[in-house]
Amino acid sequence: MKWCCVIVTATLLIAALPRASSAGELSGSLTCVGSDSVSALVTRWATAFHARHPLARIQVQAAGSGSAPLALNEGATDIGSMSRAMNERETADFRDRYGYEPTRIVIARDAVVVFVHPDNPIRRITIAELDAIYSTHRRCGAPKPIDRWADLDADADARSGLASLSILAVGRDASSGTHEVVRESALCDGEFRPAVIAWPGNGAIVGTVARNRAAIGYASIGYVNGLVKPLALARAQRDDGILADAQSVTNGSYPLTRELYFYINRRPGHVLADLPKAFVEYALSEEGQTLVRQEGFVPLIAGERAAQYALID
Repeated sequence: MKWCCVIVTATLLIAALPRASSAGELSGSLTCVGSDSVSALVTRWATAFHARHPLARIQVQAAGSGSAPLALNEGATDIGSMSRAMNERETADFRDRYGYEPTRIVIARDAVVVFVHPDNPIRRITIAELDAIYSTHRRCGAPKPIDRWADLDADADARSGLASLSILAVGRDASSGTHEVVRESALCDGEFRPAVIAWPGNGAIVGTVARNRAAIGYASIGYVNGLVKPLALARAQRDDGILADAQSVTNGSYPLTRELYFYINRRPGHVLADLPKAFVEYALSEEGQTLVRQEGFVPLIAGERAAQYALID
């Protein structure tokens, strides 16, 4: 497991933000542990927070979503960032220790984008085909494994020179929330093939596919750039397929749409401490959600933000 630690000194001018705390000058330290997919966004928030209140210190540790429940349960973090929801076991472990469940706050929307090298003529892929490339079980209905590009589109691959090449499948490591989302939704709860190359970060996947014409990969939408070609994703063979964009993510029509989360330890009936409350409020503010869009994710609409504010009031 690879740990990526970014330490940002941060601050917040409360009077300038909607629904901000009236606690006055903020100081102290706050730690956010968890998702690699969310880490760049959290770091942007922390940097903007710094511009407003230099007496507060924020540490962002991006070790994967799987690290967040453990850190929150052990009291080693103030906020756990996750690109998937906590599973039943993780929630039960927290409840057994504290007697209540962690508070889950939706902070943005995301999509897991499947992509190939720009020279690859493939423009669309189905869930069953993706499953046949990545999984050992093919629970989504594919009759056989897909190992070569010719198995996916023989005519297109003959024109591109990919027909004779084996598919290099690249993905995330098991501690990643993205790994789990793909396993559940694109592999129909199957298991990944041992041959899949697993990277600890989204950027490494994009870089690998950008350098290899025979590669296919997936990553959070906020990390996908012009070095790779996103594929339209179809639920069934008869469907045209849908590209991930703000509209398809917001309305849920893109098959691998998901929410991004903050988890906090808030005892029922107790007020959340000033610094974590102010930071979460900033993330949900108009300015914070503008940064969501700038990082390539999809911001929450006003009604969704109001519902999340209510969880920390």
